[in-house]
Amino acid sequence: MIRNYIKVALRSILHNKLTAFINIAGLALAIACAILIFLFVTDEISYDRYHAKADRIYRVTRSFHSPEGEVNLHLANVAPPIGPLLKNDFGEIEKMARTINFGMVIGLEENGELKKSNNEEFVFLAEPAIFDIFDIQIKSGDASKALQRPFTIMLSEKAAQKYFNSENIIGKRLRADNRFDLEITGVYKNFPAQSHWHPEFLVSFNSLEDDRVYGRSGLETNWGNNSFGTYLLLQQGADPKKVEASFPSFLDKHFGSYARANWGVPADWVASKTTTLFLQKLTDIHLRSHLDDELEANGNINSVYMMSIIGFFIVLIACFNFVNLSTARATKRAREVGLRKVVGALRAQLIGQYLSESILISFFSLMLAMLLSARGITWLNNFTGKAIPANILTNLPLLGGLILFACILGILAGIYPALVISSFNPVTTLKGQPGSSGKAGIRKTLVVVQFAISIILIIATLITFQQLSFLNTRELGYQKDQVITLDYYGDDLKNSYEAFYNALTQSSGIQHVGRSTRIPTGRLLDSYGSASVMKGDSLVNVNADLKSISIDEDFFDTYGIQLAAGRKFSKAISTDDSLAFIINEAAAKAIGWTNLEENIDKEFHYADVNGKLIGIVKDFHFESLHQQIVPMIFLMRGNYRRLSVKISGKDMKPGLAHLEKTWKAFLPGKPFEYTFLSERYRKLYEAEQKQSQLFTTFAGLAIFIASMGLFGLATFNTLQRMKEIGIRKVLGASVGSILQLLSKEILILVGIANLIAWPVAWYFMNQWLNSFAYRVDMNIALYIAGAACAIAIALLTVSTQTIRAALRNPAKTLRYE
Repeated sequence: MIRNYIKVALRSILHNKLTAFINIAGLALAIACAILIFLFVTDEISYDRYHAKADRIYRVTRSFHSPEGEVNLHLANVAPPIGPLLKNDFGEIEKMARTINFGMVIGLEENGELKKSNNEEFVFLAEPAIFDIFDIQIKSGDASKALQRPFTIMLSEKAAQKYFNSENIIGKRLRADNRFDLEITGVYKNFPAQSHWHPEFLVSFNSLEDDRVYGRSGLETNWGNNSFGTYLLLQQGADPKKVEASFPSFLDKHFGSYARANWGVPADWVASKTTTLFLQKLTDIHLRSHLDDELEANGNINSVYMMSIIGFFIVLIACFNFVNLSTARATKRAREVGLRKVVGALRAQLIGQYLSESILISFFSLMLAMLLSARGITWLNNFTGKAIPANILTNLPLLGGLILFACILGILAGIYPALVISSFNPVTTLKGQPGSSGKAGIRKTLVVVQFAISIILIIATLITFQQLSFLNTRELGYQKDQVITLDYYGDDLKNSYEAFYNALTQSSGIQHVGRSTRIPTGRLLDSYGSASVMKGDSLVNVNADLKSISIDEDFFDTYGIQLAAGRKFSKAISTDDSLAFIINEAAAKAIGWTNLEENIDKEFHYADVNGKLIGIVKDFHFESLHQQIVPMIFLMRGNYRRLSVKISGKDMKPGLAHLEKTWKAFLPGKPFEYTFLSERYRKLYEAEQKQSQLFTTFAGLAIFIASMGLFGLATFNTLQRMKEIGIRKVLGASVGSILQLLSKEILILVGIANLIAWPVAWYFMNQWLNSFAYRVDMNIALYIAGAACAIAIALLTVSTQTIRAALRNPAKTLRYE
C-alpha cells in the first residue's frame, strides 16, 4: 500500500508541475533558513557549557549607584580585595580565582635581539585555581604548578605556534613590555569558540605583587580599581541567591570600614547604598550580560529569540502556501476522489494517500534545503563571524532531527488539505459538480497572515535603516574622520615625548597630536565621585557623579571639541597640569549652573585637589548614542594610555608614512598598530548593522515565498475563471476592468494584513528604538511605504497571470471551454 501511495504521489507531483515547484521551492527555502537558524541558535546557547562544573561557576559583578539610587555603571569586573574576602567569609565558595587582562608587547629574544615583537591583547594574569574552576586542557606542563611562581607564563597552542617552531618550549622565555622576562611553564589547547574569553597567554597572578607591576598593597586595599575578573566555584547544593543576599552586609563590613578609615566618608556612610555585588551564572555571560567593560563582545538573547521567531514565521508562510494551493486545487481532484470512494476506498486511506504526497514533497524540499544550507553556512559564518562547520550529513543527531522535522512538517502542512479532499461526496463529484474545496475564509486568513508577517519585516527593515542613518549622520560634537588612535607607551616616551611630538608635527600631514586615558567611542568608566564648587563664600559638595578623563593640552584641538566658556589647557600656564579643571555642559547643568561664564576661574574641588575651573566645553557624544551625555570632567593628571593623531585628509598617505617613520625612530621595540576612529565608531553599531541586514534578508525571503504562493493561487484562480473572462470581454469589458476584478480580493486581503501588521510593528520597533538614548521618531510615512511595497508586490505577482488572461482572445477561451 505504501508503495502505491508513493507511486500515485509521484504521478500527482509530475502532473501538477507548477504547484509542486512552488511547494517544493518554498518549503526548501524555508527549511534551509530553519537549518541555518538552528545552527546559529545552537552555537549561541552552547557558550561555556563545555565546562564540567558550569552549573556551579559564577562571576562576581559590581554596580554603582547615584545618590538617588539609580544604577549608573555596572561592571563585569570588581576590585582586587573582593575575591579573597569573599572566599574567607563564605563557606559555600569552594574555589575562587581572579584574572586581569593586560595588553602587553610580547617579544622573543634571540642572541640578545628582540624578535617577533607583537601587541598582544589577550594576555591574562590568572590565579592557579583557574584550572580547578574551568576545564582548560593542558598539552604540556603541570597545571597544579605552572602558575605558582611569579613571572611564569603558559601559552595557548595558537600563541606557541606564533612564537616558536619547536614543540618543547617549556623553560624558554618571552619578554613582556621590554621590562620583564616570563618563563614558559606549559602549553594549553586553544579555548573553544563557545567561550566568553579566549586567553592566549596566562601569566602567574602573583607577578602583580611585585611593586614594579602593581604591588601587594594594591591587591589588598585598592577598592577603586574594578578591573579584576573574579570567578567563584560554589559547593554542591549551595544556593547562589542566599550567598548574593549576604553581599550588602559583606560590603558594609569590609568596604565601609575601609572607606571610613581611608577616604574620609561620614561615620553614617553605608557602602551597600552606593555599590552592589552580584553573582552572575557563567552560562549567562554570553547572551544575558552586556555589562560595562566586558572581556569580549557578547551575543544577545533577543537576537536568538528574533532569529528563532523569523525562522518559524518563514516555515509557517511556506506551509500556508502548501495549504492554500492544495485546498484550491481540490476541485480539480474531486472526480478522482469520487472514483476512489466508489471502488471502496476508505476516508482514512484517502487521507493517507494525500498525506504521503505531502510528506514526499516535504522530503524533496529537505534534500534541496540541505544543498542550499550547505552553501548558506558560508554566508552565515561571514555574517556572524562564527566558524560553524558544514557537516549536516555527518552530524547524525542533526540529520535525524531534520528527517523527523520533514515528516512533521509534511503532516502539519498536508493534514488540512487531506481532510478537505477526503470529505468530498462521490455522488456530487461524479455528476460533475465540484466538491467543497475548503472554507474560503481559511485560505483568506492564511494569505492575510503571510502578508502581515512580510509587512512587519518590511517596516522593521525601513525603521532600522532610518535609525542607522541617524546614527551615522548625527552631529557628535567632535570630529571623528581622519583621526587615528594608537596605544601610548608613557614609560618609553617619559623623557622624550616633546621631541616625539615635535618630530610628528614637522609634517604638514599631521595636524594635531593628543594624549588621553580614554578616547571617544569608548565607555566612561573612571570617576572620583562628585565635586565641590563655590557657592557664596564656601565650597559646597554637589551630588553629581563626574566621569573623569585625563587629557593633555592638545586633546580638544585634535578632536575639534568646542568651548562653551573659559579656555582650554595650555602649556604656557604651569599650574594647568596640577590645579586646572574643565567640565562639559552636562556637568554644569548637573551642578545647577545657568550662567557658565560667571563660574570660570572659581575655586573647584575634585579628586582631593583644590584647584580652579578654567573652562567648560560644549557637550559631545563621547560614548555611543545608546547612552545619554553624562557629566564629565577633564584634568591633566594621570597615566595616558591612548594617542590620537589628526591627519590631513589631503595628505593621508604621506601623513601615515611620516607617523610610522617617527614611531619606529622613537619606539623601535613597539609594533606600529593604529585604528581609525571612524572605524571604531562604525563598530559601535555593528550589531544594529547586522540586524538591519538580517531583517532585509529574511524580509526578502518571506516576501518571495509568500509571493510564490500568491502566484500559484492567482494562476489557479485565473484558470478557474477563464470562461467568465472570455464572456466579459465579448460583452465589452476592458483589460483594466478585468484586472481590477481579479485583483480586488487580493488587495483587500493585503489591506487587512496592513491593519494587523502596523500595531505589531510599532510595538516591537518602539521597544528596540528605546534602547537608544538618541533615536528617530517613527514616521507614518514608513508604514505607508511598507504597505505600498506589499501592495505593489501583490499586484505585480497577481497581474502576471491576470493580464495574460485578460489579453487572451475570448474566441479561443470560449472554444477551449
